[in-house]
Amino acid sequence: MSSQLLRLALLSCILTLTLSLPAQTHKGKAPKPVAKEIQNPLGEFKSFSANVTGGIAQDHDRKIYRSGSLMRLDFDNSYRVTDLNTLKMWGVSGEHCVEFERPDAGTFPFSAYRDFKVERFPTKGEETIDGHVCKIENVTLTPKDGRPLVVKMKLWKAEDLDDFPVRIDVEAGPQKFTSTYANVSLKAPDPKLFEHPKKCSAGAQPGQNGTTKIDHPGPKKDASSAEKPKE
Repeated sequence: MSSQLLRLALLSCILTLTLSLPAQTHKGKAPKPVAKEIQNPLGEFKSFSANVTGGIAQDHDRKIYRSGSLMRLDFDNSYRVTDLNTLKMWGVSGEHCVEFERPDAGTFPFSAYRDFKVERFPTKGEETIDGHVCKIENVTLTPKDGRPLVVKMKLWKAEDLDDFPVRIDVEAGPQKFTSTYANVSLKAPDPKLFEHPKKCSAGAQPGQNGTTKIDHPGPKKDASSAEKPKE
């Protein structure tokens, strides 16, 4: 499990860096938002399960669950639970548990852009994704602390799934990510899925031996071959 945990630390660094990117400028006249500031649309879905592909973690058909503030992703012989309120994450394999101070990269974008100003721009466009007729909505997120950062998000909201976004495109400066969700169920997952041992060892944090500082997201790499930081 050590290689998986190292890869997790690297991906968590990438997730953190998405909040500190250069500003994205807009050309032309922007559409008028429905409201100056309204709720982030990703916060509307507190209970669901799906198979996620893409995103920062470059997952492929990975099972993901959400129940309230908790999200879980399944792996071959382990699973990871992230608390969206504290942004802590627990990696569990059998009786072994490791706690990290970063969310799992697979929870992006649900775990990102907290305390951002949200402007939503519904469109009249429709598109069918994986058999779901979807309404398209554009979202702009900007930090409330005045940082010169603009994040653009595009959602394909499935009409037969109560507008759950079966595809999410995120553009933040030069970085672009696409996440797709299949086999979506809006039923509440079993609460036992989000349990983890009460006592967990501390996972390696960015800057500690065995981790690598990542300045920007790049191609997916095998964590076992990651370069160790210079001492």
